[in-house]
Amino acid sequence: MFTKDDNRALDEILKNRRICRKFDDRVPSKEDVAAVVEAGRLAPYASISSGDVEVFRHFFVLFRGNPMLADIDRLIRAQSFLDVEQLRAEMEVDPFLQQYGAGLENMWSHVAEAGLPIFPDPPCLIVLAEWRGARRAERQSLAHTIQNMWLKATALNLDFNLISPLESMVDNQEFCALFGLPAGRYGFHGCVVGYRAAEKLVSKPISAQVHWL
Repeated sequence: MFTKDDNRALDEILKNRRICRKFDDRVPSKEDVAAVVEAGRLAPYASISSGDVEVFRHFFVLFRGNPMLADIDRLIRAQSFLDVEQLRAEMEVDPFLQQYGAGLENMWSHVAEAGLPIFPDPPCLIVLAEWRGARRAERQSLAHTIQNMWLKATALNLDFNLISPLESMVDNQEFCALFGLPAGRYGFHGCVVGYRAAEKLVSKPISAQVHWL
């Protein structure tokens, strides 16, 4: 049974969760990172697909100085170049993307040219891989996993950044081979945990409306 104090503590964690754009030189402890990973392990999953393989969820932890980080940085840039080219082709025929796709085009173009700002040597990168299964529910499962990890990181006074370009690596054979996984069978996401180099930014109010029906 949880207490009111437990509830208030959770409310504070939810309110104080923020994205981190720039990390300082400190590297989080292995113990804290393990706690963040464990929170991700406990996240919900698509049970209908989980029996297909012995291990359906993987966490790959890379601390600063790992030579694989340079390979991941290079592959993210290359994949982002392919993604932006495909987006531009779709924008030529899709009115919705013509109206709303410019921001995504600019972001992918920047990543393709310059890479992600926190690379090539982030304090701690965690790559998540989730078995896709016949239902193709891996993105929902990865979202649950990232949510758990972000909340746990906040509770540990760690800062957090999403590495969303990894979502495009499903069929990237070279990227999958880095982790010993077959291409096309796993969905990916990722995050960086560490300590921010600047004060927390004040987030703009969340645009949401509740309809009591």
